[in-house]
Amino acid sequence: MENDKKQNDNNINKKDFDEYYFKVWKTYEHVAMHFNDLIIRLRIQSIGGLAALATILGIVLKSNKGNNETFNYGFAILAISFLILCWIAIWILDLCYYNRLLEGSVNAILELEKNKESFLEKKKINLSRNIERAFKVRFEHEEKGWKDRIFNGRNGFYLIVLSALVFILLSTIVLCI
Repeated sequence: MENDKKQNDNNINKKDFDEYYFKVWKTYEHVAMHFNDLIIRLRIQSIGGLAALATILGIVLKSNKGNNETFNYGFAILAISFLILCWIAIWILDLCYYNRLLEGSVNAILELEKNKESFLEKKKINLSRNIERAFKVRFEHEEKGWKDRIFNGRNGFYLIVLSALVFILLSTIVLCI
């Protein structure tokens, strides 16, 4: 009975193999697209939340104009500092959690595509292991040097907004003096 099973496993026709392989690949791709969607939503909603909080801050400061300038500047400095900390926390959440989920799933797709010929004999579904590995190590397809790790599209997105927040904070401090 066991020999028959091995014989059947080895005699799977190409059409069945291609259908099974494509089904696995499609599932991997769906997971990667899901993680990518989560990252995009996190970034867009973070910008929206930051803009909403900045707008509320502006309204509060404008409504208090003329009452107590020292309090207004102090409040503005604290509020902007809080926004900076929130932005850094979102950046860390993105790069250390969501981005690694995406990297792990993309790496699993790359590995699956690279090993298509031996996929049937190995019968290994490695999606979860690749995602887990993304939390432990960096992958070969990622940028090599420290400059590439710091100055890339992901970090650039966060650095631009962080730079604007720091500029606003410094401007507020200068106005306060």
